[in-house]
Amino acid sequence: MSRKSIIITVVLLIGLGALYLLSDAPLPVDVTVAETGEVKAFIEERAKTSLPRIYRIAMPLNGRVLPITVEEDEKVSEGQIVASMDTSDLDAEVAKAQYRVEQFARKIVEQSDTRLEDNSLVQFDEFLKSMDLTVEAASKQQDASKAKWQYARDEFDRKYQLFKRSALSESELNEADLFKKQSEIDYQKDILTWRSLQAIQSAMQIGKISILKYKEKKELSTAVLQEEQKEAQSQLDQLLRDQKRATMRSPVDGTILTRNYSNERTLAAGDILLEIGRLQDLEVEVDVLSQYVGDIQIGSLVDIEGPAIGKQSVRGKVKRIYPKGFTKVSSLGVEQQRVKVIVSFDQSLWKQLKEQQRSLGTDYRVRVKIYTEIKQDVVKVSRSALFRNASGQWQAYVVRNNKAILTDVKTGVMNDFDAEIEKGIQSGERVIIAPSMNLQPGESVEPQVIREL
Repeated sequence: MSRKSIIITVVLLIGLGALYLLSDAPLPVDVTVAETGEVKAFIEERAKTSLPRIYRIAMPLNGRVLPITVEEDEKVSEGQIVASMDTSDLDAEVAKAQYRVEQFARKIVEQSDTRLEDNSLVQFDEFLKSMDLTVEAASKQQDASKAKWQYARDEFDRKYQLFKRSALSESELNEADLFKKQSEIDYQKDILTWRSLQAIQSAMQIGKISILKYKEKKELSTAVLQEEQKEAQSQLDQLLRDQKRATMRSPVDGTILTRNYSNERTLAAGDILLEIGRLQDLEVEVDVLSQYVGDIQIGSLVDIEGPAIGKQSVRGKVKRIYPKGFTKVSSLGVEQQRVKVIVSFDQSLWKQLKEQQRSLGTDYRVRVKIYTEIKQDVVKVSRSALFRNASGQWQAYVVRNNKAILTDVKTGVMNDFDAEIEKGIQSGERVIIAPSMNLQPGESVEPQVIREL
């Protein structure tokens, strides 16, 4: 092509472009239709399955463990033997300890004949009971005599006042005085009687103590033997406990999660042999940014999804929110303050997994959507149709009479996909998706409805 032909072609193209720009041809735009429906605000995070408790079977003491035959993913029942130790040396120690305890028992029987002292103590106890009742009766008699004396004294004082006013004869006054003195003497006699009985009671108690001291001296050798027997019994009990612990049983109906050893070997006390868990208690552990945790409540609905779950998501609920946060470094190296949240599975999980012939264990990766607010029957549009102006006001382009009308809107619940419109857009209106920066208010447009975003 000649240089002249190229120049002519360029000029023609520029002219056609200018003609198109100057014409009123409508601008093609993608639109979505505002509709009435449900809008959910949610927090989406990566998470993992976990168990609220893992039961660890550990070596109870230093020794040799026999081969462990149970394997990972094997079902075990509560009380089932899952591991055992070689107890040949322990069995011999138990037999020796049992013989020592029996020897001490025989010696104690020989040294513990205190029947005479026991009979004497029984007699003293019965006599002391009788003395206790006698002393108590004397004490009550003393209280009665005291009350009688106080009454006689008060009566004498009353009659003396009457005598002074010549309202009582002298003989009646003398009679009241005699009654007062007799009551006082009776009271003093009862005090002496009570104290005498107390002295007798104390003497009898001293006699009993003397017998007890004699018995204590006689039983000294028996007490020493008994203490030695207790020590021997304690050693035997410890050996029997070790013997019992050497047979390790499953504490629950569960599944073997981890088997650290399979062959016979010598291990130290505390080494973990097996981990057992109840997979039916599986839950989800998710670390949520602390600024969002305030929007989450116990019982908030959760959708759990991911390849580990299958094609369909499973519903769950927030079970627990930890009261303390922690710092976690993101994949981009940014320190973030997060809070651990525990989500419980809906029981339909196991039916769904069975239908899909899938299994689920602990520490499997999943994704969760924790719903913080759900609204029904509201006007909603695609989130991509909204934008903010310079002052922060939410706006959207609504197509009316094939023209792009810039409209201020008031939003409600929002997520990454949908937004609730409280004011500015009606259900059924067409809204431009991701409007161009060059789009002008009132400009003619050619809308093309997008069904799926």
